[in-house]
Amino acid sequence: MIMTSRSVASSARRTIIAIVLAGCLGTGLSSCHHPSPPVGLGPCYESLPLAQGALDVPKASYVFHGVELVSPKDLIELVKHRFPHNPSADFNPPPGAKVCAFAFTGTFPADQVAGAPSGVSGKAAIVLTTTDRKLLFSFVLAKLPVNFSRPFTGA
Repeated sequence: MIMTSRSVASSARRTIIAIVLAGCLGTGLSSCHHPSPPVGLGPCYESLPLAQGALDVPKASYVFHGVELVSPKDLIELVKHRFPHNPSADFNPPPGAKVCAFAFTGTFPADQVAGAPSGVSGKAAIVLTTTDRKLLFSFVLAKLPVNFSRPFTGA
């Protein structure tokens, strides 16, 4: 087969186009990623089903607002200061435990949130778990006391 300069140029052009398309496709695929939780909160998101399970209300009746990783020492001080009559005010976290605070809003009738004081109803619930997926206790409040800014939507 005799190759003319025209057929060599056409072959080179096709090769260059194929390389450019492969490069673009490779770049596009490598920029795709699976959603992941914010750095350091992965163990908390593994406890999300436990936190949702503590809410004895239909799933459609509440909204998940986010999660915060809380220092056990700070948690103890906060609970004793803000909720001194709560039975959980004497909470002693397990050594080395990390605590996740999950925030939900909705309508929470009395005795419908596991680990919350009995007889308390409200429009917000905070469920506390450890990063090794143990339910600690919960609060039912009139509103969320802080802005939980770490919702994980998978985006």
